[in-house]
Amino acid sequence: MTTRANWNAWAAQQDAPRLTDWLREISEPDWSATVNHPLFDALAEGRLAGADFAAYMVQDYGFVDPFTALIGFAIGRAPSMADRVVLGQFMGMLTSDENSTFQRTFEAFAVPAAQREAPDYLTETRAFQALLRETGSAGGYAEILAALVVTEWIYLEWALRITRAEGLHPLVGEWIDLHDNPAFQEFVAWLRRRLDEEAEALDDAAFTRMAECFRETVARERAFHDAVMPR
Repeated sequence: MTTRANWNAWAAQQDAPRLTDWLREISEPDWSATVNHPLFDALAEGRLAGADFAAYMVQDYGFVDPFTALIGFAIGRAPSMADRVVLGQFMGMLTSDENSTFQRTFEAFAVPAAQREAPDYLTETRAFQALLRETGSAGGYAEILAALVVTEWIYLEWALRITRAEGLHPLVGEWIDLHDNPAFQEFVAWLRRRLDEEAEALDDAAFTRMAECFRETVARERAFHDAVMPR
């Protein structure tokens, strides 16, 4: 399913084939289950209790460190200064605007210092953290792009899909805004384009590793969001 031959066969049936569209398709049903996850509807409709939102954010914040490291590896392995500039700018947003949203959320919802400094991460959170670290340390540029495309594209898709209720807590609205704005849409479009381009030059083995990384990242996204959904 993840070979170049599979991609070529799929592409031959499309009017305007894109690798990233194919990767998304072969990642079903996990892709759609994550984008349409009830957690995001509860968030947007104001049905997520403050303590549940804070608990979700504590778990999600567990990805900031390995994700920042992943972007660092991407910058180091990027084939051009042009790529490094775009990735570096995103790194700046992650470590400033997004980090600030997390920290102010923890303050607003009175997350204890112990929970911020040494969270009790869920098994699914730890598994996803491990995947990000492994991809960064051992993956090539295309594999790293594959993981980045998944994490950012999925968040863009759910943020575009949901309908916000009136009177949301400002920090909930801010969390949604981070993933639904023109700059973020442009970044996701850039990531997709660069992965489409980089995949063309991969040998068959590297192509399969890239595609499997994409699918595994989608699966980890679904498992994480299932785990953090309040019961």
